Amino acid sequence: MKKNKKQQNRDVAKRAIRKIAERDGVTSAYVEKQIKIAMMNGLCSSDPAIKAFWDQIPRENEVPTPEELIIYLSEYIKSQGIG
Repeated sequence: MKKNKKQQNRDVAKRAIRKIAERDGVTSAYVEKQIKIAMMNGLCSSDPAIKAFWDQIPRENEVPTPEELIIYLSEYIKSQGIG
């Protein structure tokens, strides 16, 4: 069965997390936890510019997942011609 674009993007994000974990000699769960901690710091910011950044990230729930953040950032970087 062919995966839809959304699932393909999630798979790419999961692979990125695995590669980071392998590179750093830690588990994928540890990498995800660290990303979540960083995300919570950003999501709890009182700075309007930071709040606006987090508000524009597409997500299925109130808080984006690490995969949703990675997908958003990679698409943003591509759209800006950075990567």
